[in-house]
Amino acid sequence: MPAASTATPTAPRTFWSEAALAAAVDAVFAEALAEELAAAFRDDAPADTTPADDAPAIVLPDTDTLIRQAGIATGPCPPDPRLLSRSGQITRTAGRLAARAAWVLLKYSTLFAAGVLVASVRVLWHLLTPSKAPQLEAVPPERLRALKAADFLEATSETIKARGWIQGEYSSPDGVCILGAERELVWSDAASRKTSSDANVYLRSVIGRRSIPRWNDNLHRTEEQVHRALLAAAERARAAAQ
Repeated sequence: MPAASTATPTAPRTFWSEAALAAAVDAVFAEALAEELAAAFRDDAPADTTPADDAPAIVLPDTDTLIRQAGIATGPCPPDPRLLSRSGQITRTAGRLAARAAWVLLKYSTLFAAGVLVASVRVLWHLLTPSKAPQLEAVPPERLRALKAADFLEATSETIKARGWIQGEYSSPDGVCILGAERELVWSDAASRKTSSDANVYLRSVIGRRSIPRWNDNLHRTEEQVHRALLAAAERARAAAQ
């Protein structure tokens, strides 16, 4: 049996190279394709395009079947679970209002209890502390007969230094407040009520408040602040020639 030939097939002699052979094949296919397209676009082409009886028929499913197969949910949109219902919104609003009311009640109840505690401590302090004997006025009355507003304010500061300074009441064995010292000066005929009224105009301008007793009774007030305010008001009155 002759041995199989292992030589590489070569292009026919008609073509000088494989590239020329490929170009010839492409030309043949292009010519055949052009003829088929020309026949397809001719007006006299057969109009019967019905597929053969033995060709398989392609039947597309309807829209409902496609939607069901795709798993698409139809119908009304379900409510968003993140949004509260009407009753839930009312409940949340009522809860917020109740919490705010409870906070306000707790706040003012605490303030009231603190005020009662401070007042109770002051009363117990006055009851348990031994009373001091009333002292003489710091300035003799004959020197203060015709006091002006500036002198009256300085005399009020001196009276508080001599008697002691208190809060919550005008006068006690432990001392006097600002208005208590002024009343003692007026009642001792050391000054007139008009002088006291004129002096308090300058005092209110210094402390920036209309109520002198409320400013005097502030929990953070100190006796040093009281004396500074009285002397500053005296300087203003003296600058106004009163």
